[in-house]
Amino acid sequence: MASKSYSMVQNYPTGTTGTGLDQTVERIGRDPGLAGANLGTNITGGMTAANGLNQLILEAKQATGVASNGIFTVSDVTAINAWIRANRLAEFTALHGDDDGTTETGFHLVQNDGATQQYRNQNLVDTVFDGIYHIGFLIQNGTFLNEDGNANATVAQVADWLTQFYTDRATTNTGLDRITELIIADQGLAQNIPWQQIAGGADAANGLNDLLKTAITTYNLAADGSISESDIAQINTWIRSDATRYNTFVVLHGDDDGTTETGFHLVQNDGAQTTYFAKNLVNTVVDGIYHIGFQIQNGRFLNEDGAANATVKDVADWVTYFYVDQSTTGTGLDKIVDTIKIDTGLAKWTNAGDINAGAAAADGLNHLLVDGITATGIAADGWITSDDIRTLNQWVRTNHYEEFVLLHGDDEGNEETGYHLVQNDGATTQYFGKNLVNTVADGIYHIGFNIQDNRLLNEDGDANARLNDVASWLNYFYLQKTIIYGNDSSDTITGTNLAEHLMGYGGNDVLSGGGGDDLIDGDWGSDTLSGGVGNDLLYGGADNDQLDGGEGSDTYYVSGNLAGGWSSFQGYDTITDTGTTGTDTIVAKGTGSVDIGLKSFGVNSGIET
Repeated sequence: MASKSYSMVQNYPTGTTGTGLDQTVERIGRDPGLAGANLGTNITGGMTAANGLNQLILEAKQATGVASNGIFTVSDVTAINAWIRANRLAEFTALHGDDDGTTETGFHLVQNDGATQQYRNQNLVDTVFDGIYHIGFLIQNGTFLNEDGNANATVAQVADWLTQFYTDRATTNTGLDRITELIIADQGLAQNIPWQQIAGGADAANGLNDLLKTAITTYNLAADGSISESDIAQINTWIRSDATRYNTFVVLHGDDDGTTETGFHLVQNDGAQTTYFAKNLVNTVVDGIYHIGFQIQNGRFLNEDGAANATVKDVADWVTYFYVDQSTTGTGLDKIVDTIKIDTGLAKWTNAGDINAGAAAADGLNHLLVDGITATGIAADGWITSDDIRTLNQWVRTNHYEEFVLLHGDDEGNEETGYHLVQNDGATTQYFGKNLVNTVADGIYHIGFNIQDNRLLNEDGDANARLNDVASWLNYFYLQKTIIYGNDSSDTITGTNLAEHLMGYGGNDVLSGGGGDDLIDGDWGSDTLSGGVGNDLLYGGADNDQLDGGEGSDTYYVSGNLAGGWSSFQGYDTITDTGTTGTDTIVAKGTGSVDIGLKSFGVNSGIET
């Protein structure tokens, strides 16, 4: 396996067509699978290309005069295709892009790169958006060909998708919009009722979401990080206290008496399949939320027929899940909490209240991390190293251990607490090829437990995440650095002119930082490390390594000792700094004695201190 690079998106592009097509840009930007598997620059590049393709579609629509009502037919799409091919083919081809060999361009910067959002049992980015974005290629037998001449989406499919996305039906700009999106994306509804009925139900849901948003913002109910049962009661009173407002609610909620369905009931009990919180999302969860304006009796909402429906507690948990932003550190660590709240695997069978509480625990642990990093100053040099993790661990254990243990929680017996309310509960999002919730975040959140053999132990005293892995994850999330991972074979990794964290892992690796102030960690194996230009930090790791910081003021870190055995002593290295600028330093770091193993050392080593 080749090396793989990861970084966070720094600035998200936005769609500029002023139509619902702008949703494609936004949905690419919040796809958790893409976020965890790519460079941020590739994601933003794909988003920008999608916006350019949307602009072409809009321009072609306006030029041809088709779909004036927002409904696209096969003949409309054929006309758009002909216009693009006659007037904008070169621009279209560049924006669509390709992925031949090792180079990706245009929309292909994100297509087939790990996206996980689903739309009617198809991958939203890789199949649906990609199908739409074949709109300028040749049509053969009613099917678009792709950039390689192979059959892709049918013209009829593209017409349907354009109809479904051209008008944005989720417009509250809150997490409640996910409800509307999930209604439209439900495969069961698509199989059982026509688009016009789905669209009507989605519009009603959007109206009800807007009513909820207005109540929540009017009373600032989410300021404490949750929507409580008393908050739900207050929203209910607010809706019912005004005749016009209540009538609006009743119309939007709708009914299904006899043969007529109205409002949200256009989609409720019409075949929806999506499962959230071990319940049917549309028929039970969303329907329960949307009883918000009916009477409350004995802790339950009554429905339109006066029968008992969802409990006030469940509705409070569900609204908190969708509406409340629980990430509050203002750092990249918030991405972990945000992902907990949108992980569909976690949401499928886990109680919403448990997810909310697990997300709150993660946010609390993130605050501990931020406070510890700030208090210890470990990131002052621009990096968090494995030695810094030891310092951070000691700070947590000395100052906030009881709080840490409570937030981390446990899952002994049949009871889960703290972060364990979401850990190992079905999450599927991957970051760095590992499960984000169960492995990466959980590994970070062992920061206050004991350290043994360069690993954090877990709550049961078992070995968990390695210190250099945790350091790299914090460099990614907290410092928002680019991380380049090798594997356990002999890798050759070359960085760019940016500041990057290179991780060799096992094998005899050749790691070159290039430009920028890099952190280079050879880890296991007899590695060759070259810093290049910049003020670099070099860790040879275990075994006998060759290190050359190159230009700039470079630091060679050594830790461990012979008495500690294989998991401690880092071998006999050859350090020769060939740079002619800066001051180069060997630094021994450790809580006890440190043995610096060198094969040789002399005046020509290039080390000043």
